[in-house]
Amino acid sequence: MCAMSVEEQLKKKVETIVNLLNSSNFDEVIKKTIPLIKKFPDEYIFNNLLALAYNALGKHESALETLTIGLQLNPNNIFLLNNHGLVLTNLGNFDKAEKSIERALKNSPFFLDASISLATLKLRKNQANEAVKILNRIFDKYQHNYVLNFALGDAYQQSGSFEKARLHYEYCLNVNPENCAPDKAISLTNKYNEKDPHLKQMQSKFEKIKSKDNKMLLCFSLGKAYEDIKDFDHSFKFIKKGNQLRAESIPYNLSEDKKLFENIKNLFSNKTIKSTVVSNKQIIFIVGMTRSGTSLLEQILSSHEKVYGAGELNLVPRFIKKNFMKNKTEFNGNSSEDLEVEKFREMQNNYLENIGNYDFDENIIVDKAPLNFRWIGFLIKAFPNCKIIHSKRNSMDTCWSNYKNFFPAKALNFSYSFKSLGGFYLLYEDLMKHWDNTFGNRIYKINYEDLIKNQKEEIKNLLNYCDLEWDENCMSFYKNKKSVSTASLAQVRNPMYKSSMAQWENYSEKLKELSSILNT
Repeated sequence: MCAMSVEEQLKKKVETIVNLLNSSNFDEVIKKTIPLIKKFPDEYIFNNLLALAYNALGKHESALETLTIGLQLNPNNIFLLNNHGLVLTNLGNFDKAEKSIERALKNSPFFLDASISLATLKLRKNQANEAVKILNRIFDKYQHNYVLNFALGDAYQQSGSFEKARLHYEYCLNVNPENCAPDKAISLTNKYNEKDPHLKQMQSKFEKIKSKDNKMLLCFSLGKAYEDIKDFDHSFKFIKKGNQLRAESIPYNLSEDKKLFENIKNLFSNKTIKSTVVSNKQIIFIVGMTRSGTSLLEQILSSHEKVYGAGELNLVPRFIKKNFMKNKTEFNGNSSEDLEVEKFREMQNNYLENIGNYDFDENIIVDKAPLNFRWIGFLIKAFPNCKIIHSKRNSMDTCWSNYKNFFPAKALNFSYSFKSLGGFYLLYEDLMKHWDNTFGNRIYKINYEDLIKNQKEEIKNLLNYCDLEWDENCMSFYKNKKSVSTASLAQVRNPMYKSSMAQWENYSEKLKELSSILNT
């Protein structure tokens, strides 16, 4: 038998690693690829595969380093350039990311992956219409491509063009009905009735779906559809199953968060904070539990002529975890005074530099990452002139809304069981009490229910707190054309409605465990 040539050996090794990558065995990809890069330094493919594995694990800096080495050897390789742009996008360095992706497109103008990467970058920058243009430019060439159609669906949906989005999602379902991501996307904006063809399609294929991830997405979609038609028994059955499947793949450690929150309180136990230099940019941070009305508040504020809504930014937690923490729960000091003052200045500069990647002229920026409630002490110290708005909603409504929705972000892994969800909510309430006791007059609390009942009065009070004059556009926030990517993307494009209150009561018999945890 003839020995394999070097070329055949390389091909076989690449196939093995690609299979590992496709099966999400990222640690094994890293283990096998690092020695191959040393052995075959001129083969860019191994740098590419290693970077993809690092990126999938959230190790973006390692991915960037790997791709940089690859580009030193292959500066015009379109695959390396594209992935370099993807990783930089994940790191929030949008300017450099765009340059890398555009270099790839300059070398290959109809490179599908790079076009989708550039569109994804535009969505991250809240430029959904730009993303649509980029994807439509190549649509004739790749109109039968599943990934392109799904990307166009996302771009249209985030821009508010729900009917156009649905056409592309439905095409994806025709091509591959077993991939249920389009079902989930359609369910976000569809109002179902008992004869809805999409509901019937989901019902008919449910038992056929073998993939746990796809079954999970279909469960959440069916749960929403049955809720629309007021079949609450079936709705709960599918929502519960979806949560069980999600919890299996994304475990949560409540004791870890208990320790973290306790350490945060100890770190900021002093009511007097020595602040850093004041910025000429006014940041409004909207914080609270997810599904508490934060998207609605951002939509209202960003309708004001002087305000830009930046969406949910990951800048604050990313900087804090990298610069102020020893590990997942412990900080580099026992008090905020132990932390380097220079690091807080760096935090402000880093934030403002990254904000500069977005295209806007307004001086007032809204950052509505709800879980920033954990970092209020850091926000006040790094941004002394910032405004902090705490969005509060009925505890059962908040928790039920978390439980019935699927979230792609791993940071929301507490929401897939009553025990972890209720436990996290109690930690949130306790920490917010600490912040109120420590920085009370710095934090403006607005109740979702009050906003629904007394819209004009509450919006006036909100604008007053933000030192903004009245703008009638804030009353018609649903006409705001900004991109929306959260689970609320359909709701915030409609006027406020009281039916969003007390929805949990439709499931009250099934939510006794959650109610007991919350002491309601």
